[in-house]
Amino acid sequence: MLIPTLPPVLTPLWNARLLLVERATEDAKACADWYAALLDDPVTEIAHDVWQVRGADRWMLFRNGTHKTVPMIAFAFPTQVEWAAYRVHLEAIGLELHSVAVELSDLLGEHTFGLRDPDRRMILFCVAPDATSTQTVTHVTLPARLQHFVCASTQTHAMLEFYRDALGFIESDRVLDTDGDLSSAFVRSDTEHHSFAVFRAPQPGPDHHAYELPNWNAIRDWADHCGDLEIPIWWGPGRHGVGNNLFFMIEDPDGYKVEFSAELELMSADPIYRTWPHGPRALNLWGNAWMRS
Repeated sequence: MLIPTLPPVLTPLWNARLLLVERATEDAKACADWYAALLDDPVTEIAHDVWQVRGADRWMLFRNGTHKTVPMIAFAFPTQVEWAAYRVHLEAIGLELHSVAVELSDLLGEHTFGLRDPDRRMILFCVAPDATSTQTVTHVTLPARLQHFVCASTQTHAMLEFYRDALGFIESDRVLDTDGDLSSAFVRSDTEHHSFAVFRAPQPGPDHHAYELPNWNAIRDWADHCGDLEIPIWWGPGRHGVGNNLFFMIEDPDGYKVEFSAELELMSADPIYRTWPHGPRALNLWGNAWMRS
């Protein structure tokens, strides 16, 4: 019997998933309370003026700081062995790695390090917490797994090169202007189409983060939940061209975008990317689009 040959894993980053997004804002407690109500997850103060909203498969931190920013995101490996191999790889190519503050080490575990991307955002890499060490969910909540983060940047080429060529994300799709300039790029760290993306914009900053839902019916259920909370849908429902996923977006109290997504395209470790023309259909096959540039 012939045994099928699986495509090789071309990067030691493979299998890392987005674990945590940190939001900075002028009133961290109020912002944390808003997300706690949205996600139906508990909010706790884990350090002075640092708040955590954490539930099954989703984790956010909130601290006082610059309005509408995401100063840090964290990716986690399933095992310490994979994390250690990735650290050795980054050290071998000469990247500057940073130790993390005690409060973050206590939170994410001793196997945690960070580095800064070209826009100076801190990216942490750690080992996924054991399921038995996470908080017990005392009531049933709607399923939604923290899945990807997207930023805006004035230097899309540098950001793509850093995340793809240095960190080892695999490029899935890029969007090009008619003159060939890079408008946006989508990269993945496992089989899901993207766990990080960058859009060209007049100034750098966060764009949105997304929760992956089980199916189309869950899109309906989360939209109903937002309706019950009197949180209006800001964009959608629609279907992205890039990634082919169903989605809708809302805004938090700062105007920062939050996406609910379902049926994101799955891909292999093949590094061949696709190219889309810059235009509304790359962003929404069903109608209007949020054009960043």
